[in-house]
Amino acid sequence: AAADAEPDYDEAPMKKKSAAKSDGKAIPPAPGTYPINPTKVYMGNLAWSIDENAIKEAFADCGNVLSINWFEEKDTKKFLGAGVVEFDTQEGANAAIAASGREVHGRETKIRGWEQRGTEASEKRAARAAQKMEVKPMGPKPPGCYTLFMGNLNFAIDDDTIYNFFKDNAGVEMSAVRWLTNKDTGEFRGVGFADFATDEDLDKAAALNGQDCMGRPIRMDWQAPRQAS
Repeated sequence: AAADAEPDYDEAPMKKKSAAKSDGKAIPPAPGTYPINPTKVYMGNLAWSIDENAIKEAFADCGNVLSINWFEEKDTKKFLGAGVVEFDTQEGANAAIAASGREVHGRETKIRGWEQRGTEASEKRAARAAQKMEVKPMGPKPPGCYTLFMGNLNFAIDDDTIYNFFKDNAGVEMSAVRWLTNKDTGEFRGVGFADFATDEDLDKAAALNGQDCMGRPIRMDWQAPRQAS
């Protein structure tokens, strides 16, 4: 059957939740709750010509860059136009976040705090399970459908990455994308919706169900249109 939006979630941009503190000490995050790394930032919408020196030069006023981890497809090693940049101080990372939108190699860089993941054994098991997830066939397409439900998404995904996923692999462009967050915590749930302008584009995009997207098989289904009240 076509997917229905879950009532416990909001459709909203990704939001991050910091680790709680007790007596001045950080409490280890429970599975599903992750702290922002104080010295690392996510940088997206990067030009394909980008390199480490270009990032260091562009953000030299923010601080010293210690390392950069580029996002690549697991099998092809194709650059995904994003990466995690580590600064030597928290002040440097904060300054970089404040500089979001700065043009580097002709593109406006999108920057936000990097959410640390994969440090708990339970988180690593969940990540391995997501990579091996069996993707079920999509159900019947409902009348008037122009939206795809997307699940099993990498938590580092953003608008540019999913746009390029459909553009590069199906030759179609989304008209809009929405991410689901938990209503109470604002945490991204690894789920979203992608809209397409034509029925033909929708079908081409749906044919990618189960394909690798940032190291995980994307799970898709038709999203039934909302009924007018």
